[in-house]
Amino acid sequence: MTSLDKESQLSEQTQPRVCNPSEEVDLKTILMLFCQENVDQNLETHIQLRRGDLLHCALQAVRRPGFHFRTTPTISFIGEETHSHEEALREFFRLTLLELQQTSLFEGLPGRLFLTYDLSALEDRKYYEAGVLVGWSLTQGGPGPHCLHPALYKLMCGQNPSLEDFSWKDIVDVEAQNRLHQLQSCRDVKMLSPSLCDWLSSCGTPDIHSAHTDEVTDIYSCVVKHYIYHRVSSMISQFTEGLNSCSGLWDMIQSHWEVFKPVMTGAQQHPLTLEEFKQLFTVCYSPPDSPLRAAEEAAAAHWETALALISDGQADFSLEELLCFITGADHRPPLGFPELISLRFYTQEGSMSGVHLLNASTCALDLLLPIGVAGAADVLVLLSRAMHKAVGFTCVQKEGEGENSCTDVITGL
Repeated sequence: MTSLDKESQLSEQTQPRVCNPSEEVDLKTILMLFCQENVDQNLETHIQLRRGDLLHCALQAVRRPGFHFRTTPTISFIGEETHSHEEALREFFRLTLLELQQTSLFEGLPGRLFLTYDLSALEDRKYYEAGVLVGWSLTQGGPGPHCLHPALYKLMCGQNPSLEDFSWKDIVDVEAQNRLHQLQSCRDVKMLSPSLCDWLSSCGTPDIHSAHTDEVTDIYSCVVKHYIYHRVSSMISQFTEGLNSCSGLWDMIQSHWEVFKPVMTGAQQHPLTLEEFKQLFTVCYSPPDSPLRAAEEAAAAHWETALALISDGQADFSLEELLCFITGADHRPPLGFPELISLRFYTQEGSMSGVHLLNASTCALDLLLPIGVAGAADVLVLLSRAMHKAVGFTCVQKEGEGENSCTDVITGL
């Protein structure tokens, strides 16, 4: 075998196995193939952390010299018992990416974010780290960011979206918002103020003074593209570089950009239907001859009626919010859940005031339903009470713990 043949063979072994862009495949299939090729199940990274410091701990992990996205993180929350590493991992990535969206790297409306023009963050390669975190989550079966503005995402993927109807209200900078509003509202280009013309010139339209009124729509589109894309091209490049450090993940996303759109952007997804929600569960009854079986079947019937009420908007929470409460995931993960959610039953003594519905954390795919509830309305009350009690996460800190509350150990199995 020649040296050229050896190099070719080595290249084939190290290239990620992804689907051809022309193939009609779903997101789960694409990511599953990618993860099979790139995740090493025999190498683990043990990370212990507090809920109030997740992003800091995640960034510490990716900054360590020994970090590699191929390693499987084993997550444990300080002060909590971990029942399922898969669910702890999913919750870790979900909360970390939510924190990431709230940093100075992003700006905009929820679900319609742009990258900021932050030279200090660019110098510190924070956009790169953000890309690595997103890539790490996706390769480990976690969620995507679900936050990029659809127009920005298309531009990043080399597409040419129509921007003439772009809403200037999506821009958070007051001056830019006002300027774009003035331009979009213009009916006579000769009426544009000198200060607006100067601002438009600085956005890459130096010929604005000689423009015609029928060109305003095209000028508006060009200025929007400049502001959300060209102006922050260095930041975007660094962010996608971080994604591509995960074995060319961004290149794969670009090749299948439409498939990845619901994962990368805040584009509206169809609401979770009642049937889709019910298919995520398996009901764990006692044996048929058990004295508890009849009460369990009655409780399960009340549960199904309660779900129908939630689906019809007759509760103060949605099916998506209930899913997040049970699993720690506000969207169904790209690779799905590792198993069905178990609906189990337990006996509850005393009055309704002492009832608690869930007896497990989001780190276990179990939902405990008390038998003996009078009806669906009582199930809704229990769910609402439990969910409102769980809003936000407490920072559990043991005596002697300081700021460095996360540990990271890489172990080869």
